[in-house]
Amino acid sequence: MPQPTGEQIIARTLLSLNVTVIFGLVGIPVAGIAEEAINLGIRFIGFRNEQACSYAASAYGYLTGKPGVCLLVGGPGILHAIAGVGNASANAWPTLFLGGNSEQRLNGKGAFQEMDSVAVLRGHTK
Repeated sequence: MPQPTGEQIIARTLLSLNVTVIFGLVGIPVAGIAEEAINLGIRFIGFRNEQACSYAASAYGYLTGKPGVCLLVGGPGILHAIAGVGNASANAWPTLFLGGNSEQRLNGKGAFQEMDSVAVLRGHTK
């Protein structure tokens, strides 16, 4: 039996946590996570704008009491979603933001959508 991919592990973990819906934008490097989640029966609601996506996930958390899951591409995708992150944080709405990232070995060398997302979000996350 082949080893599961990281994408499969993330999707299976979300399913095991009873996640039934993901709000997201698909692109490199998170498209595979969305595909695996859909294959497992998790509903994927696609957006064309990260800010709207992050607000939808946080509103879902508020309305249902279950964490809203927001899947984003790295770099600018994370940056554009920060309004929803701040909104969820300020209101204590349960929300899980999953963002892609560039390959660590390429950081500092102009990697695709390279950004220190942890540093950007540190003040608004747990």
